Amino acid sequence: MKIGWLALLLTAQCASAAEHGAAPFAPARLEALITDSRLDEISGIAASRLADAVYWVHNDAPRPASLHAINGRGERIAQLIVEGVRAVDWEDVASFVKDGKSWLLIGDVGDNAGTRKDYELILIEEPDLQKSGGETLSRKPEWRMRFRYPDGAHDCEAIAIDMKAHQVLLLSKRSSTPAVYALPLAANTEQMQVARKLTELRTLPQPTASERQARFPSARLGSLPTAMDVDVESRRAIVLTYRDIWVFTRLKSESWMQAFARAPERMPLPPMAQAEALAFDRTGESVLVSGEHLPAPLLRFDGNDNSDRGN
Repeated sequence: MKIGWLALLLTAQCASAAEHGAAPFAPARLEALITDSRLDEISGIAASRLADAVYWVHNDAPRPASLHAINGRGERIAQLIVEGVRAVDWEDVASFVKDGKSWLLIGDVGDNAGTRKDYELILIEEPDLQKSGGETLSRKPEWRMRFRYPDGAHDCEAIAIDMKAHQVLLLSKRSSTPAVYALPLAANTEQMQVARKLTELRTLPQPTASERQARFPSARLGSLPTAMDVDVESRRAIVLTYRDIWVFTRLKSESWMQAFARAPERMPLPPMAQAEALAFDRTGESVLVSGEHLPAPLLRFDGNDNSDRGN
């Protein structure tokens, strides 16, 4: 089984992307296989800020609305029920530390048909699993933020936290050109918020005419963004598509608009059924990827860049 997987991985790593430099990460290695039947549609992943090698994941529209904690072996170790919430289309989760507490931000932002009038962000405090006791936990949201876009409905599967600017970044999926929007991280959650459009992401490669006619979704839809994360320093953003991870590095005194305008560095994925979940680990030095359909691989890309990213 491992030999076959490695052969596929080597094939993927040999794919040519001459117009994009290689990202400063080692090739993917298989950290674990997720086989728990309760985790058959993983759409988001975020590293715990309280423990190493613990990750929070979720399905598309969980019933009840809940997150699951897994360890580095892909084993489910806890369920966190979000009280008073009905999940419509959860697509991503992000973690961060603020005011000495660890937080999880859930994005109920999916909209395949483009018909939703508004969307929601849900903030909950991350529980300390070493102190909580028990496999099933529950939390009430710290706040819930309803929002809309300034230019109509958008399907979105990618959110991230920029702690330097105290804002939430959202990346649309099915737009003719993916666009990056922003919302304040601390806002008046009693009122409907309107996301601010920052820029269009024109630097992601688009499928060729022949690829658009291909049988396999990874060829036809390979450029669609399915997840995003920003490292703890707010210097590096990573964007997941069905075929690749794209790395955008922001230089000192540079805005995300400027960073997203440059051609990103590329990290090719090995073949996956549906890559949907992406996150930096707790240190920000490695990247984790998983997705839908069991058994779901938990891939790890370790950083190999010792340079000063702030130059």
